[in-house]
Amino acid sequence: MSIKAIRTCIVCRKSENPSALIRLTLVDGKVIPDLKGGAPGRGAWLHRECAESAIQRGSFKFAFKATSAPDVSELINRLDNK
Repeated sequence: MSIKAIRTCIVCRKSENPSALIRLTLVDGKVIPDLKGGAPGRGAWLHRECAESAIQRGSFKFAFKATSAPDVSELINRLDNK
């Protein structure tokens, strides 16, 4: 019997199956969506509908344990193009 991983959205704190969330990683100070799910390092998970709140609140600084707010321009571009 296999146990499925459950992840928690960094904004609304609801626990979900990873398929319902977007995994984000921090690469060179930029928040990047991990669309293939194989990027190394710390990941942050959120619902697509929670992305705007995460950006406004500065949630990524805390999620990635960064000393300053990371660049979210790549995330905004990807979300706008979907």
